[in-house]
Amino acid sequence: MRIRVRQSPDDEVFRAEISETFKATGSGRTTTITIAPHRGQLVFDVRMRHISGKDSVVPRRPAEVPPKALLQLCSEISQLIEVYDAERRIAPVVRTISTTDDGQALGADSLDALSRRLPIIIEYTAGKNLEASLTAQLAHDLLGIAHIAHVTTPDALKAFNAYCGAQTLSEQYITIMWPQPVKPTVIATSQPKREQIAAMIIDAATLQPELPNQAPPRAALGRQVQSPVATETNTGADIASLKKTIDLLYKQIDEKQFHIDQLDELLAESDEQNDALVDDLEERETQVDELTADNTRLRENIDAIILQKLDLEAELDRKAPGAIPRTVLDAAHKASKECRNLVFLKSAFETADVLQGPDPVRLLSDLKKLDLVVQAWRSNKFSSSAGLGSYMRDEYNLDYVPNIARDTAQKHAAYYTVTYEGKPVLLGAHLRRGKNRSLIRIYMYVDNANKTIVIGKIDDHGPDRTS
Repeated sequence: MRIRVRQSPDDEVFRAEISETFKATGSGRTTTITIAPHRGQLVFDVRMRHISGKDSVVPRRPAEVPPKALLQLCSEISQLIEVYDAERRIAPVVRTISTTDDGQALGADSLDALSRRLPIIIEYTAGKNLEASLTAQLAHDLLGIAHIAHVTTPDALKAFNAYCGAQTLSEQYITIMWPQPVKPTVIATSQPKREQIAAMIIDAATLQPELPNQAPPRAALGRQVQSPVATETNTGADIASLKKTIDLLYKQIDEKQFHIDQLDELLAESDEQNDALVDDLEERETQVDELTADNTRLRENIDAIILQKLDLEAELDRKAPGAIPRTVLDAAHKASKECRNLVFLKSAFETADVLQGPDPVRLLSDLKKLDLVVQAWRSNKFSSSAGLGSYMRDEYNLDYVPNIARDTAQKHAAYYTVTYEGKPVLLGAHLRRGKNRSLIRIYMYVDNANKTIVIGKIDDHGPDRTS
């Protein structure tokens, strides 16, 4: 460990340097801690440098979170030394923004404080406690290189965005307000990793200039009297130190060149991949053109089939009037006559009478399939009512739901309850088909005792909009 206090009695820079060497890799790490006056205030600066060793292949990432002991030192120093950034004290605390005035003040600090040099990380935390937020811990980890602000109310959020003149902060995403004139960064993911946010701030902090190390005053140099032997010794030591520095710089140059060569190789690979993607894109465009042509032909075929269907239906209606139902009510009446294994209540016809949009032919088909299911049930092709759903799905491709939610049944009991054989029963089971205007639900009661299904209502949807 090497500690340098001052170069002269008039030097106001106090600096401690801690050098470490890792034998396994030959790499080194130097921690420099400086206390010095800077721009009219006493400031505290900590920097860490990593020197790659002989076994290093790829350079280290530009920056990383300092050790916990160093963070604790910074936290304690911030309590002793008052350092300000645009009139905001730098401290390991989260700034709470809860009122309209607080929101406007945060907007002013973000846009109008031109002397601000640290970014502000802003998170909307309404309904959360401090421990549940993503950025609270960063107030300690990023002390001295970022401010942390929590907007805790909708009014404060609205006031901040109104001051900024845009939707700068949202309820889902975290925003970083960089010093002017850099535009804000919105981390567009609802659950970003804390390390992801910290890496952006630390990378930016490494670009800030180091605190100056003041040179010895001329007057002090003039009063120094050294012996020739001491001067020669110091000169020799300086030369040796310079040689070491030069060797180190050459080594860093070699490492950077190696890294550049690696990047050139990656760039060449990227060019090859890009060419392959362009070729693939052209091939996909050709496929899209072919599929578009096929789609056009299919649409023409469908139109022709629809016209043919209409002609056949018209001819069938002439030869056998009433064979094809024209309305949902027609389909319900026709099914009640032809489906001997089903029971139709009066409410089924009442709801079918007001229902418009669904295909009557398809409704009749579903009811006939349901009749065949009950016939199979009575023939013991499946053991109990519990097998109704799987049999409907496997044999007739019917979308059967055995019941509705208990809360729904209680909340809308008047709709889902009907009278059957003198007793109230719940229409919990239902068939589903279609969407939008063609949406239809067939609500039914499964009578296990008589092995039958009672059709209670034919509607587009229940009142709860979920069943």
